[in-house]
Amino acid sequence: MVYSGQAAGGHYQHTGSGEYICLPNDPEYDRYNQINDDYRSLMYGAEYETGHNPPALGDLYENDVPCSVCFARGKTTLMIPVRTSCYNGWTKEYQGYLMGEYHGSQGKGYVRMDKNAEALHSSYANLNGALFFNVEGRCGTLKCPPYIEGAELACVVCSKST
Repeated sequence: MVYSGQAAGGHYQHTGSGEYICLPNDPEYDRYNQINDDYRSLMYGAEYETGHNPPALGDLYENDVPCSVCFARGKTTLMIPVRTSCYNGWTKEYQGYLMGEYHGSQGKGYVRMDKNAEALHSSYANLNGALFFNVEGRCGTLKCPPYIEGAELACVVCSKST
């Protein structure tokens, strides 16, 4: 692990926001002022939005999201969506679920959430900054089968020594 921290991103209702990011627990600042200025890009802490029909991670609903940034020396890592196992020759690092912003809000990309995800301690607040929703498939241009309408999309992170 390089560092641990708190997941963050733009507010779910702001259309000019950036992608999800892992902010470290030990921030350092250069020059700044503490004036709230409307002419800025804004960063908010993230929380789980897994309370509606929660097949996965429902017990984390409305809690803030911890994160970590890792480095695998001498390895190539990749995330394989909609898989729970790695292909031959690859080693499973962890398994989880794809999560992203609500489909009606500004997108921030998809992230991998460990299936044993945790909440930040004492973080249940429902402040609705950046939000993580389960991702599920929709049939049509997504071919069903093999995909399943409405199924939450798992993912696996795999590595291979280089």
